[in-house]
Amino acid sequence: MRLAVLADVHGNLPALEAVLADLQQHDIDGIIVAGDLIGGGPQSVEVVRLLRSLGCRMIRGNNDDYFLTYDAGDAPEGWRTSYQWAVLRWSYHSLDRETLDFIASLPEQRVVALDSAEPIHVVHGSPASPSARLFPDRDPAKLHWFRKAGLLPPGHDPDRLNLALEKVKEPVLVCGHTHIPWAQEQDGRLALNPGAVCNPLDGDVRAQYALLTWQDNRWQVEHQAVDYDLGRIRAAFRESGLLAEGGAFAQACLLGIETGHNVAGHFLSHVYELATETGFEKHDVVPDTAWDRAVATFNWNEYERYRRK
Repeated sequence: MRLAVLADVHGNLPALEAVLADLQQHDIDGIIVAGDLIGGGPQSVEVVRLLRSLGCRMIRGNNDDYFLTYDAGDAPEGWRTSYQWAVLRWSYHSLDRETLDFIASLPEQRVVALDSAEPIHVVHGSPASPSARLFPDRDPAKLHWFRKAGLLPPGHDPDRLNLALEKVKEPVLVCGHTHIPWAQEQDGRLALNPGAVCNPLDGDVRAQYALLTWQDNRWQVEHQAVDYDLGRIRAAFRESGLLAEGGAFAQACLLGIETGHNVAGHFLSHVYELATETGFEKHDVVPDTAWDRAVATFNWNEYERYRRK
């Protein structure tokens, strides 16, 4: 038995199509998608329709939840007006009711149990929260990428992975959210992140996923990465209107896709750093004046040199 494990598609249809084409080379019995289907890319509706047509086993991610909050009218007013949240607004208005209702119907986490294989617990961030992060605490090479992406502060040790494993009874834990692929076996249990279909953060611009194979009475993981046409996603950002209407954050999202780096995350860190210098206390909405200053002073060229053709 073999399952494909995907996460963080973020409305990137060309990347998803490349993964699905690659899966034709493998004899798979199903597809798991560990959240963040929509938002950040220009083709969320198309992505959800394609995944639904394949009968994928899916959960919601933290980014998916933003749209449900916005749709319910529970978001801060600044989400509806500020420069900072322009990408969310554009993305929300690109969705149809069927897609929103389907996202709302998805669980936050789920257990996948097939035939005689051991069950798999699927979360987006961690068992505690879709916004939390899990780290491969025994892999210094992988932790380097977490630090480079700004997901693990310099000098800080990661939370121990066994603390998360203790929160679930299943022997396998699948997560997403960090856009960095890893796997770690510990005390007879397996935890893994398949990496990101859209915008991996380990310097690789290819679309990433994992294969889980039930063999010798245990699940075995193989990480995969697939080239795809970056020109198609660039064109979709432009032609859809996302790049123009989404402003600097849309630019950062696209540049991240083109470089394999956490451009959007580093840009937001720069925004908050400048805003706090003027007395701003961090919360969901940065003043537009601080946003404009950050756009003008962010070192975009630092990432341009990594851009792939």
